[in-house]
Amino acid sequence: MKRSIQMTILGCILVMSLAFTAMAETVVLDFAHATVGGSFRDALTKIIEDFEAENPGIHIKENTMKDEIYETVGLLSLFQGGTPPDVYFQWGGWLVERDAAEGFPADLTEEMAKDGWKDSFVDSAWSDATVEGRIYMVPHSLDITNLIWYNKEMFDKFGLSEPTTWDEFLDICETFKQNGIVPLAAGNKGVGWPMGNWAGHLVSRVIGENAYDSLLKLEAETSFSDPGVVAALELLADMVRKGYFNVGVNVIDSTEARMMFFMEQAAMHPIGSWLVSSARRDAPELVYAGFDTPAIPGGKGDQTSMTGLTTGYLVGAETAHFDEAVSFLRYLTSLPVQRYRVGETGDLSAVKGTEDAAVEPNYATLVKISEKAKRTVAPPDTGYELEVAYAFYNAVARVMDGVDPTAALAEADQAVAYLR
Repeated sequence: MKRSIQMTILGCILVMSLAFTAMAETVVLDFAHATVGGSFRDALTKIIEDFEAENPGIHIKENTMKDEIYETVGLLSLFQGGTPPDVYFQWGGWLVERDAAEGFPADLTEEMAKDGWKDSFVDSAWSDATVEGRIYMVPHSLDITNLIWYNKEMFDKFGLSEPTTWDEFLDICETFKQNGIVPLAAGNKGVGWPMGNWAGHLVSRVIGENAYDSLLKLEAETSFSDPGVVAALELLADMVRKGYFNVGVNVIDSTEARMMFFMEQAAMHPIGSWLVSSARRDAPELVYAGFDTPAIPGGKGDQTSMTGLTTGYLVGAETAHFDEAVSFLRYLTSLPVQRYRVGETGDLSAVKGTEDAAVEPNYATLVKISEKAKRTVAPPDTGYELEVAYAFYNAVARVMDGVDPTAALAEADQAVAYLR
């Protein structure tokens, strides 16, 4: 009996020892990102599971947050709080520049040169992924950050077609309003990027891309109170006065506005290309399409322009598992995985050779708009300093609440005066 107990104890010790050994041999990669919904959430779950199955010594530990939290305080809290991620998501452009200046990401230039990895991505992805010629971000998605999505069945019911001019767009809004249908569902609660991105595009269309760039860089010759900027926000103010948006734009968030559109409580919804991924999972029966901001009469900007950027993933500079992190990103951006992702979500991939993998009908919408655009305009919060973007977004939010654009933009000028 005593020997039996001893053998049992020895067996338990052996099992525990083997378990601890296995745990010690497993590398855990902390992966921070903002994918909390849509069909890419489902696809990413499978991609991670498949990666772990092929790499049993690596475990991916996800740290997920909603976009608004991630962009403002969430990601920064990880770095500043002493728990930097091994791999993390970022919107390309100024945020990558900021991170590089802070020393958050590892320089991936040499890694991207190995085995032709860099050559597997489209050329247009690199401007948002590099800083002073060095690569910090592995490109993943090509996002159009504002389209106007519309319910095709509602349009057909009233004999409407996609507008090409701003006046035609307003006529469509008026048709829906007169028939008791909310023309546009918008949710701007929080930082204010949903309406702020669209407003930024309107400003670029009205004053021109170079002036828009100068405005958000706070160059001396341009201010938020300039007549052209006021005129651009007056386009939104006019729509607010006419009742073309849902009530309480600033008290609901983008998710709630999206669900209004999905539940056919509104005819249109201004938001980015990621709506396709959400619709595939949350509204698979919805018949919809999208168009870019219609041409604005007298606008100095390119009236075919789109707002867009590349998003991707970075490796933390302090990671103790650099090789494993790079291995994960190589897998995530490999052609078979990206073809699977495009087929599941309809997103535009930054990886070459994925175009024919899409089965989502609105993939063609994204391609059509991206091919038509002669200029791509950066959204305020990814192309420029966040303090400047947020001052502009706050002005837009004020306009959505009925404040006169001149007064709202004067407040924005005051908010950034210390940065000039």
